[in-house]
Parts: sequence; C-alpha cells; structure tokens
Amino acid sequence: MKLTSLIFVFFSVALMAQSRALYEYKFAKDSTKVDSLTTEWMYLDMMENGSKYYSKQTFESDSISYASLKKQIESGSKSISVTKTNRGEVNFEVEKTYPDYKVYLKNSIGSDTYRVEEDRALEWKILPEKMKIGEFEAQKATTNFAGRDWEVWFTMEVPIHDGPYKFHGLPGLIVKAQDVDGTHIMQLQALQKRKSAQAELETGLAQGRTIPFITKKSIDVNRVQYAKQLEIYRKDPVKGMREMLSQPNTKVVVSFNGNEASNPNEVLRTMEKSAREKMKTNNNPIELIP
Repeated sequence: MKLTSLIFVFFSVALMAQSRALYEYKFAKDSTKVDSLTTEWMYLDMMENGSKYYSKQTFESDSISYASLKKQIESGSKSISVTKTNRGEVNFEVEKTYPDYKVYLKNSIGSDTYRVEEDRALEWKILPEKMKIGEFEAQKATTNFAGRDWEVWFTMEVPIHDGPYKFHGLPGLIVKAQDVDGTHIMQLQALQKRKSAQAELETGLAQGRTIPFITKKSIDVNRVQYAKQLEIYRKDPVKGMREMLSQPNTKVVVSFNGNEASNPNEVLRTMEKSAREKMKTNNNPIELIP
C-alpha cells in the first residue's frame, strides 16, 4: 500500500473516532401540505466502530430526564417523579457499524421499540456535476431507496463514507440528501470534534445510556416483521394499551388537552383519537416502503 493510501486510512479512522456532524433536517409531515416543512436538528456521531444518527432535541430531552432521575435516586427520595420534556418530532435512530456498514433502524411503534436490520443495498449513480455546499466542494449522486428517488451531494474533503439517515457508501461524507419531491431534506451545518464519553457523562449528555423508567429494551426484528407491526398499529393504535389495561390492578391516567381520563374505556377512546389524528397529519414518512 502506498504511503498516501496509508495516511488516508489513518486519517479516516482518527476522524471517525471523534467527529459529530450536525444536520438540519426539514420534512413535510403531511403529504397534502408539502410547502409546510418542519425542522429538526440531527446529530451524526461517528466513532471507531460505527455511527449513530439521532435527534438533537430528543437526546437533550432525555438527558434532562436522566439528570433529574439521577439526582432523585442519589438523594434517597422514596418518591420518584418522571417528567418528559418535548422530545422533538423525530424519534427514530439509525445505527451503522464499521467497517462492514450494517445498518439498523431503531423506532417505536405504540408502546414497543423495534431494532430493524436493513437488508436493502444502496445502489449509487455518481454524476460529474459538482457545486459548493457550505464550505465543502461536493459532487452529486443519485439513488432510489425505500420508494423514493434521492439526490445527494458528497465531499471527498471529508474521507468518511457515511451520511445522514441510512445513507452511506460514497467516497466522502454526504453533506446534503434530498428526495426529488423536496419533502425530506438533510443538510450538513457543522462538523465538530465530539467530547469523550467520560466528558459527556460528566455533563449529563451521554448518548445511548439506559434511563430508568423511560428507556425500554428494543426488540430485534427483520424488515418484514417490522412492516407487519406498522400495519397492525395503523389498524389498531391502542392494541398495546388495551392489553395492558386488561391486566388486574392496572390503572392508567392520561392527560389530553388539559383533561384527565382514568376510566379504561375513556382512556382507550382518548388515546385512539389522539393516535388517529396524529397518523392523519403524519402521512409522509421518509420511507414509503418500510
């Protein structure tokens, strides 16, 4: 191997081990209102053994909850209060492993969280078109994935074969990814050095930790099983809650628009109404074919 190739490899590994990319993710939740885009800030943490793409706001919300619980437990409090702040609009996470680039989606359906291994390969067409995006010279590539046609721009100035969401496999970091309809747009806004794991623990911002009473162990499924769970949820969004309420000595109180409900039938009606209203206006998922 030539010296330049060795330098390239060592630089790539070192950079991956300490980099955090911040992406601005704009998306239309409602396919009938494509001119109305929601914005979420997303982290892509790149480490030696892989990467994780997740919501900055959801992460910070969980960090606040974790710090509060930790303080209560350490004080010896017998009454533990769990409060969830606004976790943002994006609840999914995407994990990739290096160097084999296995890809996993982690997402919640109802009361369960699933971890789904991606089995579809990304087939890229690299085009000669180039332009500057932010501070980087970027080159265009296209692909069709999960029912959408995508245009992406990558830069070989950052020799990391990764990018936002499930995108990877180009000869440089992806600085922008956009579906051709313009309803899902992810663009790099900053690339910075990550804090060490210990430093993040000390500041209460440790990504991937277990939060008592909040974090739920994910269920490993394949993509067919995941799609089936999505379909079950769409048909009956309160199936899990109905099963929970059928257990003896189970009582649930929900608050909706300032009103509390504790009667099981009322709880189910309230939760189903809320879930169906959300599904009605959140009908433009990033993957048309899960």
